[in-house]
Amino acid sequence: MKVRKPRFACLAFLCCWVLLPLTAVDPGKAAAAGSGTVAAVDQGKAAAAGSGTVAAAGSGTVAAAGSGTVAAAGSDTVAAAGSGLAAAAERLKARLYWDPLTGSGSFERGGDRISFALDVPVALWNYAESLSIPAPTNGEAGPLIGDQALSSFSSRFGASEAARATHFSVAAILIDPGHGGKDTGAIGEQQIGGKTLRVVEKDLALAVGRKVRDALKARFSDKRVLLSREGDTYPTLEKRVEMANDVDLGDREAIIYVSIHANASFNKSARGFEVWYLNPEYRRTVLDADQKNAIDKTIAPILNAMLEEEFTTESIILARDIMASLKSNIGGKSPDRGLRAEEWFVVRNARMPSVLVEMGFVTNPEEARLLAGDDYLKKVADGIYNGISGFVTDFENQKGPRDQ
Repeated sequence: MKVRKPRFACLAFLCCWVLLPLTAVDPGKAAAAGSGTVAAVDQGKAAAAGSGTVAAAGSGTVAAAGSGTVAAAGSDTVAAAGSGLAAAAERLKARLYWDPLTGSGSFERGGDRISFALDVPVALWNYAESLSIPAPTNGEAGPLIGDQALSSFSSRFGASEAARATHFSVAAILIDPGHGGKDTGAIGEQQIGGKTLRVVEKDLALAVGRKVRDALKARFSDKRVLLSREGDTYPTLEKRVEMANDVDLGDREAIIYVSIHANASFNKSARGFEVWYLNPEYRRTVLDADQKNAIDKTIAPILNAMLEEEFTTESIILARDIMASLKSNIGGKSPDRGLRAEEWFVVRNARMPSVLVEMGFVTNPEEARLLAGDDYLKKVADGIYNGISGFVTDFENQKGPRDQ
C-alpha cells in the first residue's frame, strides 16, 4: 500500500571544518580554491579527458602534478597524481567536502556522512560513531585514502542504504508558495519616513518558498523537492493539490505538503506567526481510486479511516516541528500565535501530511517592515526548513520495516 561528540579529543576538529566557506565544483571540474576554502566535489566527479582543469590557486590546495591540470587516462579514470580524494569520491559515489586548512574532510551519500582527517586512524560516522581505518596520508601531489579505508566506507554506506530500503521514507516534499499571478494575496501598505512601504503576500511566499526549496535540495539530494510555482503565476488551488497527489510514490514512500502564506487583519496590532493543520474532526477521503478498486468495498472505509488518522497525526507533528523552529529563529521579533486547526482547501484535499504556515502580518507596521527585509525572510525560511528537516529525519528513523 502506498503512503502518501567525537569519542576522542584528537578528532574534535572533524566536526568544526564544515563552518568554513564551501565552493561547489561542477561535474568535470575541480575548485579553483584558495587557502582555507572547502572544495565540494559533486558525486566525486573529476575532470575527464581534458574536459576540466584544477587551478591550484593557493597554498593548501590540491595541485595536480605541478601543472594545475588533471589529465584523465580515460573517461572514468583520473590519472594525475594527487587526485586520490576525487577518485575516492567517485568510487564511493559520494559528495566530497575537503578543507585543506585543517587537512580534514568528509564523504556524504544519501544523508549519511563519514568524516576523516590526514594522519588520523579513526573516521566518524554521522558525527557519532568512530571507525578504525588506516590513516589517510598526504602524498606528494595531495591527500590519499587507502583501499582498506575506502572499502570500509563503501560497506558502511551500503549497509545504511539497505536498511533504509526496508523503512518508510519521505521521497518527495512539495513547497507551495501561496497565491501568485492575478491573486496577490494580502497587501500591506505602511508609511515609513514619508514613504509608502508596500508588502505583497504572493511575493513574500515565493521568496520564502524558493529559499526553503533550495535548502531542502541541498540537504536531501536523494529526494524530490518541488515548488507549486516557480514565478509569478497562479496555479489554481485544485492544481496545487493535484500536483501533490499525483507524485508517483513507491510502496514505502511518502510525500509531505507545506503551503506558505502571510497573514492580514483589520486589527493593525495583530502580529505573529502560526502554523495550521487539518482539524482532526474533518473527514476526508485519502485512498485514491486505484487503492479503492484493489480492495474489498467493505474494507475501504476502515482502511481510509486508519490512513486518515495517520496523516492527521503526522500533520500535527510536522506543524509542531515547524512552529518550534520558527520560534527559535524569529520568536524574539515576532510572537508565536500557536498551532491552529482549520479546513483550508489545500490542507483538506492533500492526501498526505500537510500544513499551512502563516509567516506574519503584512498589515502590522512593525511586522511589515520585518517581512520587507531579505535577512528576515531568510530567518523565516530557515525556520520552516529546519522544521521540515527535523520531521523528515524523525519520520525515517521511527518508521521501521514494514513487516514489523
